[in-house]
Amino acid sequence: MAVMKKAMKKLISRNTKGQYRKIDYGRVKTIKGKKYDRTILKAADIAVKGAGDGRISQKDAKIICRACRPTKDGRSTYSAMEKGTMAYVRKNYKFTAAGDKAVRTFIAKMGAKQGARTKAMKAMKVMKAMKAMKAMAVMKVMKAMK
Repeated sequence: MAVMKKAMKKLISRNTKGQYRKIDYGRVKTIKGKKYDRTILKAADIAVKGAGDGRISQKDAKIICRACRPTKDGRSTYSAMEKGTMAYVRKNYKFTAAGDKAVRTFIAKMGAKQGARTKAMKAMKVMKAMKAMKAMAVMKVMKAMK
């Protein structure tokens, strides 16, 4: 007897004809006049479907995390709309204890990394400005020597 594998839940996007298309992470869904990130909401809907009890498990939480941060190299950020969407998901969807912890730790880690990158970029801009000011001062001194 062959062992059957469970179908893995995936976040995919299809057009109206049913054909696959690239996921548009910029799409928005309006609920009661407030705009939310459509991809995260779709991921949450996919996560609760299936043979389970309608709660989002630790394994399903990975789908939501992937929708929040498609890349982990710093090219994708966590915007205010995504923060609001995650608050909506945490309020309106049921999580297992492990699933809730997984989502919260993922967001905390990615937020810390984003904060560190932002701080480094600001420091780099300050250093460039200081270097330019120093070069201007040297040019003034050289001009005064002539």
